[in-house]
Amino acid sequence: MKQKVGKSSVKLVIGIVVIIIAVIGIVQYAKYYINKEKVKNLQADILLVQAKVEIAKANNNMNKEENPLRGYQLAQLPEEINITEFLEKNVVSQDEYEKFYLLDSASLEQIGLQELVNKYPGYFIVNYDNYEVIYTEGYENENKMWCYKISDLHKMPENKKIEGNQNEQVNEENTENTENTENTESEENQE
Repeated sequence: MKQKVGKSSVKLVIGIVVIIIAVIGIVQYAKYYINKEKVKNLQADILLVQAKVEIAKANNNMNKEENPLRGYQLAQLPEEINITEFLEKNVVSQDEYEKFYLLDSASLEQIGLQELVNKYPGYFIVNYDNYEVIYTEGYENENKMWCYKISDLHKMPENKKIEGNQNEQVNEENTENTENTENTESEENQE
């Protein structure tokens, strides 16, 4: 009888441990999935801002008086907008402050992005010349890199870039070797 109780206790403990491990795994996966979806939504909204900025710039080019560029130039921000912490990260160099405009809530509404007002805690900063969009709060992309610009959507760590470049070089060398071998074989066949 004692052996049955002992075996049952061991089985119960093992069962509980397995359930705990499964729950931890499910929770970790859920957190990863939720974070991934948040990043995808932010990236989609950044692309939406970029599209609206392109339209606003095109309208401005047609009639500057009726369609002025919206937002505040970084060089002339009002006192109530404080983004010093962001500016200290030097995502935008001081030389380029005149090219970039910060879109506050009113500016977002004026260019047709009412759905983004109060959706994110930071600001969107745009360059109307090259349509670069920057989000002041930033986000962590799928490669665990901290990103601010739309051009950083698929930013990778330096060591992965090097690995990727090495793989590209190896593939190019293999392609060249294959072509050289094929050329040599065709020359031998012609002789």
